[in-house]
Amino acid sequence: MSVNMTQFLTSWYGSPDASPSRLPGSYAWLPEPLKDWHELSSQWTRPLMTLRRMKEPNEIAVGDDKAIFMTDAGDEVWAFDPDSPMDVYEGWLYEGWGKCAEGLPEFLIHNALNEAAYNAISRRACDEVEEGILSEILAPMTEISFRGWRVPRAGHRVFMGDALIADVGPALQNHAPWGLRSGYVQVQIGSKGPDPMAYLDKLPGLDWLKSGRIE
Repeated sequence: MSVNMTQFLTSWYGSPDASPSRLPGSYAWLPEPLKDWHELSSQWTRPLMTLRRMKEPNEIAVGDDKAIFMTDAGDEVWAFDPDSPMDVYEGWLYEGWGKCAEGLPEFLIHNALNEAAYNAISRRACDEVEEGILSEILAPMTEISFRGWRVPRAGHRVFMGDALIADVGPALQNHAPWGLRSGYVQVQIGSKGPDPMAYLDKLPGLDWLKSGRIE
């Protein structure tokens, strides 16, 4: 399935409500897809990211042959190599880098969809979903075939429907050393409103954490 970033952001967050902020020529060294993201995302005053933070262009600098362009609240970081700017490197501060299977254009789309599942008007989350019931949860959605990330954890998948986005990943054990729990997954679902998720209440045995905001 092909995802157009402009169309997706407009469909999910509404029409742009600000003029685009064009980057001056001094940022010509940044990869084109990253510049496009900053110029496109500047057209929404509402934050488009909550899990992670995209560094402002003037904060991006090269250190040890990598330029970090995105961080999270912990030590997870994402960077590009100025000598191969379409490649994404993922890792943790002070622990070295691994090359992501996704190139920068695919990575930015993947990140936008992943963020939307956690940044939606209405949200549902469950850390312990039996794999046997997963098909019913995902019935209104289609998988977006990304090549995948290593950070924060391999094995996450993204599903999308007309008004729903789901991030599905491995479930963790509820005790140290926090290994993977066989036969279970964790599910995060975002929606443009509460109605598209009403079908979830009819599925037995699920303890959903409900959240969202009033607009």
